[in-house]
Amino acid sequence: MLNDPHISLSPIDDEVFVFEDEQEQISDKTHLTLLEVESQGQDTSEAWKMMIVDDDVEVHQATKLALRSFTFEGKPLTFLSAFSGTEAKKLIAVHPDTAFILLDVVMETNDAGLRVVKYIREELKNQIVRVILRTGQPGDAPEESVILNYDINDYKLKVELTRQKLITSAIAALRSYRDLITIEQQTAQLTQALHDLQQTQYSLMQNEKMSALGNLVTAIAHEINNPINFIAGNLKPAQDYIHDLFALINLYRQTFPDPGAAIEEAIATIDLEYLQQDLPKLISSLKEGSDRIRGISASLRTFSRGDSDRKVPFNIHDGIESTLLILKHRLKAHEHHPAIEVVKDYGEIPQLECFPGQLNQVFMNLIANAIDALEESNKERSLQQITDNPNRITIVTRLSEDRHHVLIRIQDNGMGMSENVKQKLFGYLFTTKGVGKGTGLGLTISRQIVEEKHGGQLTVTSELGKGTELAIAIPVAS
Repeated sequence: MLNDPHISLSPIDDEVFVFEDEQEQISDKTHLTLLEVESQGQDTSEAWKMMIVDDDVEVHQATKLALRSFTFEGKPLTFLSAFSGTEAKKLIAVHPDTAFILLDVVMETNDAGLRVVKYIREELKNQIVRVILRTGQPGDAPEESVILNYDINDYKLKVELTRQKLITSAIAALRSYRDLITIEQQTAQLTQALHDLQQTQYSLMQNEKMSALGNLVTAIAHEINNPINFIAGNLKPAQDYIHDLFALINLYRQTFPDPGAAIEEAIATIDLEYLQQDLPKLISSLKEGSDRIRGISASLRTFSRGDSDRKVPFNIHDGIESTLLILKHRLKAHEHHPAIEVVKDYGEIPQLECFPGQLNQVFMNLIANAIDALEESNKERSLQQITDNPNRITIVTRLSEDRHHVLIRIQDNGMGMSENVKQKLFGYLFTTKGVGKGTGLGLTISRQIVEEKHGGQLTVTSELGKGTELAIAIPVAS
């Protein structure tokens, strides 16, 4: 053993420095603390971490002495010391970035070192740290058995571990550790790049879909607008003409009170009195219908409006109304569910500086999801239960107390969701819908639009059996 604290080894010294197998009693005075970390005057972040696990204090001292001036790629070693398997487990948990471990087998038990290896690989899932098993009692850990059954990287007997071989083992371990770290970093970068690429791809697909929908809606609105403007523009003159004709008929009847049997029969056939009362009402109904169609056309244009490269003032309520109009067919009663009631509680809010087309896309995603949730909840309820608690979507808008944010809350009274689902809700490609019914992109893209494009926040509040609320908060001004 190396008992002299002043002993030194020359660079060419190749004597065996650890060779005794006997276990010696370690006193409290010589026992090093669990988290002892010794570095060679360097910032530990700029050094390789090496752990020595052995119940012999002199093995720690000799190992540190042998490697005291060792550097690899310009970085020295930082030594971590543990004197039992239990201490080693705690220490590696605190220092998962340890590069390599010199690990004794026989310590507090005959297989303490092997238990440490199993803990590192199986419980901590640390496959990066290099483990060099060194033992003075190979009978308790035969090399072939250990190599086959444990994920170790090198096996050395203490009697063969000279200074030079120790340095060689350290270099090999550090090279392997460095390469694994590089591979791990590159894998993480490639995984992130792939994720970003997929997200960009799906975002582009979604944007293209919304753009195509917008173009289609705009074209339909334009085609509707032309004839309806023609009809609406001619209703007033038609109304005036009818008024004039009725005035002329009344004048004829006053001038010729006895028009003859044929005319009297014709008047009776067409029920002239009723016609004079009902035709103006009919013209008014036509005018109301044309006005409604023009309103729908205007709402379609509002929904499908394109965004410029800068934010513009926008009335949020117009965006919500246009979205509800697009989704109106899904709100009506049909064979799958009764009518869905929409409760609107609009507050006094200013126009918002935003990208209107993108926010309309958010409203579309959130309201469509609320409808989906209600349709899904109806599958688990009887007709009587649905009647007692009708499907409802509540939309609330408010100005925040500091008047700096517009708040939009979209709530349904469906079945809600579990905490596990809620945690994954905005995850990339996550969906609870069946195959072909959901892409897992709607909420992801909605959060990007709200948070990245508008500097706002999109949050979810939900509880099983109590419905779901999605809340948007967006700054009033850029």
